Amino acid sequence: MAETTDNDLPADWWTTEDVLAYLRSAGAPISRATWAAYVSRGQAPAADRMFGRSPAWRPTVVRAWQASRPRRGSVPSD
Repeated sequence: MAETTDNDLPADWWTTEDVLAYLRSAGAPISRATWAAYVSRGQAPAADRMFGRSPAWRPTVVRAWQASRPRRGSVPSD
């Protein structure tokens, strides 16, 4: 079985690079290491699917996660 590459991903899935590019465009840039740490600690969504050894996320999942993230300096209301 041949290993799947990023070029073989369907257009409706995001690679780690796609997620990072989206976060940059949303004004919330993070590094690859930070994203990996968030995912491993459950602070970001787990990959929806693996294509070979490449994790992939549905864009709607990443967008919803970004929209629900607490903002720096925000105080939760009681």
